[in-house]
Amino acid sequence: MDTQQHQIALCQLPQVGAVTARTLVSYCGSARAVFSTPARTLLKIPGIGAVITSSIRKNADNALRTAEKELAFICKNNIITVFYTDPLFPSRLLQSYDTPALIFFKGSDPELLKRDRIVSVVGTRQPTEHGKANCEAMIEGLARAGVMIVSGLAYGIDITAHRKSCQINMPNIGVLGHGLGSIYPIQHKQVAQRMTENGGLVSEFIHDVKPDRENFPMRNRIIAGICDALIVVETAASGGSMITASMANRLSCEVFAIPGRPQDPKSAGCNYLIRTHQAYLVETAEDVINLMGWDESPATRSQQLQLILDLDTSEKELVSIVKNTPEINIDQLTLLSGLSPGELASKILSLEFRGILKTLPGKRYVAIN
Repeated sequence: MDTQQHQIALCQLPQVGAVTARTLVSYCGSARAVFSTPARTLLKIPGIGAVITSSIRKNADNALRTAEKELAFICKNNIITVFYTDPLFPSRLLQSYDTPALIFFKGSDPELLKRDRIVSVVGTRQPTEHGKANCEAMIEGLARAGVMIVSGLAYGIDITAHRKSCQINMPNIGVLGHGLGSIYPIQHKQVAQRMTENGGLVSEFIHDVKPDRENFPMRNRIIAGICDALIVVETAASGGSMITASMANRLSCEVFAIPGRPQDPKSAGCNYLIRTHQAYLVETAEDVINLMGWDESPATRSQQLQLILDLDTSEKELVSIVKNTPEINIDQLTLLSGLSPGELASKILSLEFRGILKTLPGKRYVAIN
C-alpha cells in the first residue's frame, strides 16, 4: 500500500522528474513499490536506464529521510499532499504530459482543485493603471458566473487578481514557484494568508525550496494546465505570461487576451496573441462567459443531466470507473469493466460523442465534469 512518505520521496530522487515518476509508478504499481523493486526489474522499464536505476538505489534512503521531515512540516502546518493517482488531483492537469506527480495544497478545501469553471489570470509584473483596472473588472464580472481564479502570486497582474478576489470573497488559488515554507514576494504574505481562508496555495516543491529562477516555468505549466480558460490581461511581447499562454494553447485550453493600444509595449503580447489567432479578443467578463458557454440556461443544464441519466447500466459503470481512477489507461479499463475490447471501444466512442468521456494521448481516459 502507498504511503505519503514514499510518494514524497519518489519526487525527491535525483534524475527522477515528473514524467519518470509516473512511469515508475505505472510499471511498479505504487510509489512504495518503486523503492523495493529489484534493479534488474527497473532496468526493463521503458525509459528507465542504468543512470536512473542507480540513482534510485543510491539515493533511496536520503529521499525517504527528506520525506519524513517533510511529513512533519505538512502535519504541523495543515498542508495536504495530492498524488496524481488521488481522486482530488485536478483532472485537467492530468492532460499535461509533464504534470507533477505530487502537489502540496494549503487552504480551505482541497475539493477546490477539482471544481468546475477555473480561470487562470496572468500578465505583466509592471502593469499600467488601466491594466489593473481591467483585471479588477474582469474578476468582478467572472465572480457572478461562479468562477474560481488561479494565478501565480507575483507582482503586478497576479497580485491584483488575487487581491480583488479576496476583497469580494471569491475563491482563488495561488501557484507558487517555491515551497510552502515561505511566501515570495514577502510583501504578498498577508494576501496569501487570506487566500487560504477561501481558496489556497499550491506548490509541487517541498517546503524549503527557494524561489529560484528555474522553478517559475514549472509553476507556469500548472497555472496553464489546471484551468478551463486562461486570460492574459496585459503583457509585453515576451516573458512568463506569453510562455504560459503558449502552454495553455498546447493543452487545448481556451486562451483569451484583452487588447491594448497599438504600439503600447505593455500590451504588445496581448495584441500579438489576438493577431496570430492564439487568443480570443475579450474586453469584458461577459465576453469570456459567453465564449465559454457559462451563460447556459437551466434547460441546457437539464439536457446535460439527462445525457447521464440516459446511459445504460454498463455505460454508467464505465463512467464511474473513469471518474474514480484518474488517468486510467485502456488495459486497466478493460480489466475493471469486464467488457470485451470490441464492446469497450464501442461504448467509449459513444460516450465521447456525447461529451461524457475524453481520450488523452496514450489511450488514457478522463471524465468530463
